[in-house]
Amino acid sequence: MRILDANAGLAGVKFLPGNLSFVTAGYDHVQFLSPAQPNEILTCISYVTGSHKRAVEVFTKFLTTDTKTKEVKVAFIAFCTLIVTNDMSEIHFPKLIAESDEEKYLLGSYGERLKERNAELADNKAIISHLNLK
Repeated sequence: MRILDANAGLAGVKFLPGNLSFVTAGYDHVQFLSPAQPNEILTCISYVTGSHKRAVEVFTKFLTTDTKTKEVKVAFIAFCTLIVTNDMSEIHFPKLIAESDEEKYLLGSYGERLKERNAELADNKAIISHLNLK
């Protein structure tokens, strides 16, 4: 998780103008797809896939490469939400331009994930309102 959060944060730093600060707000769509084996090299790749108001979404994938066969598999995927802590008047996000088919798909489907995330936040508020704080 430390590598995941650090790599997602680095993607945020590269995307955001230097005057903006942010914090990690959450992770979703977390999927462990294939366990990494001792004979495999693990690679972590993160990049921004959407932004709205204060939020920046970062996609991260961990790939495994078998050192003998050179076979590459997806081991893990997740989306991180970073929240910019600056005043709204200071927030101006750069334009995202998808290049690969993967990026085009993920940037194109950002709106749906944002809707899902907002619905989940509403559900979480209901759950939190019923939590026992003792």
